[in-house]
Amino acid sequence: MNSFKTGLVGIMVANPQQRKRVLGQYLRHNTTNMKLFSFTPSSIDWKKNTVVGLHRSNRKWVVRRFPLPHVVYNRCYGTNHEIIERLEAAIGSDKCFNHLNQFNKLEIYQRLGRWLSDHLPETVAYDPNAAVHMLDKHKVIYFKPVFGHQGKGVYRVELNHAGEIHIGHHYFSPQTIVNDFSAFQASMQELLGVTPYIIQEGVDIRKINNQTFDIRALVQKNDRGTWSVTNLVSRIASKGSYNTSIYEKACLSQDVLKRLVPLENVNGIVRSIYDISLRSAEIIDTETDYHMGEFSVDIALDDNAHAWIIELNGKPQKELYQGIRKQTAVYTRPMQYAQYLCKR
Repeated sequence: MNSFKTGLVGIMVANPQQRKRVLGQYLRHNTTNMKLFSFTPSSIDWKKNTVVGLHRSNRKWVVRRFPLPHVVYNRCYGTNHEIIERLEAAIGSDKCFNHLNQFNKLEIYQRLGRWLSDHLPETVAYDPNAAVHMLDKHKVIYFKPVFGHQGKGVYRVELNHAGEIHIGHHYFSPQTIVNDFSAFQASMQELLGVTPYIIQEGVDIRKINNQTFDIRALVQKNDRGTWSVTNLVSRIASKGSYNTSIYEKACLSQDVLKRLVPLENVNGIVRSIYDISLRSAEIIDTETDYHMGEFSVDIALDDNAHAWIIELNGKPQKELYQGIRKQTAVYTRPMQYAQYLCKR
């Protein structure tokens, strides 16, 4: 145990350039008495069990050497598993949260499918024959990298009434049009290469002002170590885009729902999304060996206001909440959960 009696929390980031920005976000909202610093995996000295990190002291940013922290909050996307294993061996297996934040989309689908099948679009591993079967069955399908994030490498494919197959990247307007399944298979193989992909049934998503939107439920553990939904935020995609990672505006989902459905229906939809999100969190805890302190659930509504889980994200983008009122809990809850872990 090191000498920081109130708790020493290290926020692990991908590179030195991220240390100040990320640490600043949490320092401003740290309601605990713990000491926070940010560090990179390469700054760990495994022989001495120390780490070089950035912290705030006397209103100045200072780089110094720390003992390994009591708790690590991982904000590196796709962190090397060996580094996480070594950290957990040194500080404890329950002291590093979000240790794995690059979710396998197919595995997540299979885990959730046992309990939430009514809210999951059909999803299968990619192969050329599966692609033809899914397109013929659903008419609209999406190709997503198994380990993708931020909408990168996502393709939309539509089989229209004339028998044309439209392949789009980020936008509904196709970048390629083919006229038979063989050409479709060849085109997708060229686009996807050797990267593992899933194929997902296309949901007929409800739109606002003819623009696609989603509902992102941020689920976080609190100061008692239990899950709660922090907020629901919607990203309204740029015009002509199906990819909400390319968004024109972000706002509270309740504000969007009030414009789409009768006011008396809004609370029921919100409660349903809360229930789905918290159930997803319970499944992650019980059905996997992930130690998560937060993640987000991306949900789409169809024309009947039925909620569909599009995907889970293990490293929620905090920039999304800038400019949205009363969102301090986005930053305070991870620190409260870290304090909870420090006391265990």
